[in-house]
Amino acid sequence: MTDMIQVGKPIPRITAVTAGESLTVIITWESGHSETIDLAPLILAKKWFKPLRDRAVFERVAVEDHGSGICWGDDLDMASYTLERLAQVQQAMTAEDFNHWKDRHHLTLDAVPSVLGISRRQAAAYASGEKTIDRAIKLACRGYDAFMGQ
Repeated sequence: MTDMIQVGKPIPRITAVTAGESLTVIITWESGHSETIDLAPLILAKKWFKPLRDRAVFERVAVEDHGSGICWGDDLDMASYTLERLAQVQQAMTAEDFNHWKDRHHLTLDAVPSVLGISRRQAAAYASGEKTIDRAIKLACRGYDAFMGQ
């Protein structure tokens, strides 16, 4: 008899990867969901990723054994956890996400401006979907989550 013990969240598994435009990759997750992830923030910021700025090298991307990440030969790799988090940060925040965040913190449209440093009109436009929520607001919401321990 074999018992399985699981601690924490399972490792996100990758089944396929291809090089996309510029410094993006198209990842297919074990669930079948595919998404494009911009790796430029990592590749341009970390000196050990400098070889990936060469398009010929970048296009050699492959899935690591067992889908635990992607690699470019034996020397360069990125873990699936890192890719999953990068994808989450890059994913747009929807009006539904914004309203869920607001409600989770028991904030009214009158209270949101003092938390995020925006106008009430802007908060209402985000909540209604009238205005696209930019990355800075999404990150401010995530920062507030962290500050509030959520």
